[in-house]
Amino acid sequence: MRHVALLLATLMSASLAEAADPDAPIVDRPPPAVTVPQLPPAVSTALPSMHFSAFIASDELYARVHASAAFSRIEKDLVGSPIQLRVTHSLQPTAGGQATGVLSAIVAGTTLGLLPVVTNNNLVLTYEILVNGKTVLRYEYQRAFTRAVNMWAERSDKTYGLGEDGLKWALSTADEFVSKAAQDPALRALADEYAFYFGQESS
Repeated sequence: MRHVALLLATLMSASLAEAADPDAPIVDRPPPAVTVPQLPPAVSTALPSMHFSAFIASDELYARVHASAAFSRIEKDLVGSPIQLRVTHSLQPTAGGQATGVLSAIVAGTTLGLLPVVTNNNLVLTYEILVNGKTVLRYEYQRAFTRAVNMWAERSDKTYGLGEDGLKWALSTADEFVSKAAQDPALRALADEYAFYFGQESS
């Protein structure tokens, strides 16, 4: 017992002497591990078949979404599918746009519609994925646009009433939706659950 106590005392004194000695060698220790947060993995395979519907620019939005790997199985004719991707839109007049629209409508009315009506609206596009009518994923995009609309030229308008800038922005939201949705945990859970019960669909 005496030898053990003597050994402990010797080790302690040596350790204290080393700590007090500025010339003592410095022992390199590896830095603590840093945990880097990881983004959820993207959906690497095509999602289950689903019905696609859009209430504006349907063909253009469908082409953008269908071109992605994750949504390559969407179909416009797949009516009755329990899984749906639905794109809706709304125009919400801004506070200043309401007054401008009324004034321009009065002026246009007095000239039999020869002058355009100026509108200022918030265009809102909403992307929803529904399973049996229940929303499991929802993304909303909005942007304000000012546009001059001529009532006589409206019939030949190929921008669906959005104007060139409005249509260009609307189509860009499809690319943004696809990119974000592929990283969404809710969508990955849907794909995993479908594969568990029904297996993986063949390409």
